[in-house]
Amino acid sequence: MGTKNPKGSVSIENIDGRIRLRFRYLGKRYAINLFAYNRANLLEAKKVALQIEQDIRSCSLDLSLDKYRPGQKAAEQEPKTIIELFEGWVRDYRNMDCEKDIDYNSTRNMMRRWGRFDTRSVVRLLNAENIAPRTYNRRLTLLRAFFTWAVKSKAVPENPLEEVLPKKAKRTEKANRKPFTEYEIVRILEAFRKDSFSSDGQQVRHSHYYPFLFFMFSTGVRNAEGVGLRVKHVDLQRNCIYINEALARSLKGTNAAARVRKDTKNGKHRVIPMSEELRVVVEPLLEGKGPEDLVFKSPKGKAIDDSMFQKRIFSKVLKGLGIEHRVLYACRHTFGSRCIADGITPVMTAFLMGNNPETALRNYTHQLGLPKALPAISGNSNDAR
Repeated sequence: MGTKNPKGSVSIENIDGRIRLRFRYLGKRYAINLFAYNRANLLEAKKVALQIEQDIRSCSLDLSLDKYRPGQKAAEQEPKTIIELFEGWVRDYRNMDCEKDIDYNSTRNMMRRWGRFDTRSVVRLLNAENIAPRTYNRRLTLLRAFFTWAVKSKAVPENPLEEVLPKKAKRTEKANRKPFTEYEIVRILEAFRKDSFSSDGQQVRHSHYYPFLFFMFSTGVRNAEGVGLRVKHVDLQRNCIYINEALARSLKGTNAAARVRKDTKNGKHRVIPMSEELRVVVEPLLEGKGPEDLVFKSPKGKAIDDSMFQKRIFSKVLKGLGIEHRVLYACRHTFGSRCIADGITPVMTAFLMGNNPETALRNYTHQLGLPKALPAISGNSNDAR
């Protein structure tokens, strides 16, 4: 068992490659995010920690913590640029990293391209960006939240985006996410299980990925949620699976080393019941693993790279079967469409998939099969004359 730090001491932690100081004062917990985690910065962090411990002992702790943040004195002399404010907001208030998280990184880089600007020119510059409506709306939402914080912090005089409305995005159905039919699902899974398209002498047999693909078809989880599923989230006693995190790709790529563990896409946690056939497939994968271990692993024991799986294996099998090209994410659309087609309500379908009912109706009401006949009109046809 671990031991608690002495009262009034400051602990130094490595949180996703950055230094974080944690301590308690008068029964309240405090945390300060500092620099990148390396030997030189650790020395600086220890100096800050020592200053905090001295202030705690003398009951003179700066409760705003501004005194202990890096570069505070310089900041008091020279106002920060909007980009510097944005980076600090992302790091300290969103607990994200502009160097790792895609939306924050692209928004920060967009502002860097703008050069020197102030709040009065933000609307004009954002509207001049040649980006898709959905990208525009994501950045608008993010920047609006940032400027709201900046106004409250008295760092800027106004929120230039407060009354700016999102753009209307024309919905176009992506052909590569078209749901698979029941017949196609069976053929794909059989091809994986029997190694129908594995090359002779190939070290990595397609059947290794059969449980992973079966799980994706059976649950409709997002790719990063399936890749990041841990043993502790499979409850054999209650016969269910908990989806409350993802092992997401980062700016550095989709390989295991580049992935970061995050909350689900929209922060919604959910419980998915396990069918008997899914349990039969998943349960053997749990044997001999600890609760933090991944359920699905690559042949080398690492997290599955869904991008490479798509390119080298999934696309190859679809082509071999003569099935129209799709991405792995089509498994999610297939699951949602099958739920709606089988009579599961949009509300329940949305819960199972971590969406809202409107999204479920909009995205998953694909017709997997046409009805044999249209509804008949009762009554004498002569009455219509």
